[in-house]
Amino acid sequence: MRKDAKIGMRNKYIVALVGVFVFSFSVFGQSPAKIEQELTQHLENIEKWTMLNDRTGEDLSVALAKEHKIFRSKLLKYTKRLSTLKYGYKDLAKHMRIATSPDGRFRIYSRDTLTGGTMHFFETVYQFQAKNGRVYSQLSDKEEGDAGAFVLGISQLDTKIGRVYMASSQAILSTSYRGQSLNLFRIGSRSLNSGLKLIKTKSGLTNSLGFAYDFFSVSDRKERPVRLFRFDGESRTIRFPVVIENEKFPQGEVTSRWIKYRFDGNYFVKVKS
Repeated sequence: MRKDAKIGMRNKYIVALVGVFVFSFSVFGQSPAKIEQELTQHLENIEKWTMLNDRTGEDLSVALAKEHKIFRSKLLKYTKRLSTLKYGYKDLAKHMRIATSPDGRFRIYSRDTLTGGTMHFFETVYQFQAKNGRVYSQLSDKEEGDAGAFVLGISQLDTKIGRVYMASSQAILSTSYRGQSLNLFRIGSRSLNSGLKLIKTKSGLTNSLGFAYDFFSVSDRKERPVRLFRFDGESRTIRFPVVIENEKFPQGEVTSRWIKYRFDGNYFVKVKS
């Protein structure tokens, strides 16, 4: 091979290495603050464009679809970094719900896609630090037509099989019709187990609890959003209100009575009232 050809190949190799380095630095060297600024800008664009009837020079629906896709892709990419799991997103949290477990190893991001009317559609991303120390993220699975829900909070409980996380969330199905649920999770070696059936009900073992209700039956409460699932770490008890359908609230009135499930060492078992 001629000398000038070897030099040319070497130069191409160096350029390729520089390109890889620049790309790696742009992806992995970006600070969490810069990432927050970038993600926040995408959500601000989505909110702004959703409010507009049209957008000069570009079809609005195409622009919005593109922005949703970019945001989703970037969030999934950036949440594979440990620094983003440990970072507190003050600005981003103004545009979406972000809940973190007490131990800091599990975080849930949920946002209103602004694609519905009185029924709101939510998209959720799970971020977690696995046993191998690496940080992973994944998009929540939803069936077609499922509106989804936004996260309210995450509690945790140490059990024989490891640490179990309890994530509570709320669905907005109409102006007054709401639903709240609590789901169990466990972090594995490289994955998130969302099918943890540790709750004993009359129908059998399940990984979740939930109920529907009329928002106006709790609208006088100052708490926003209203959190109806509670976990007491000392007694290891999950509690949520009894909901009754009546003439005033046919979609379900939240009462002052509680349903309780206590962890007995193996399962959450309903406490007799």
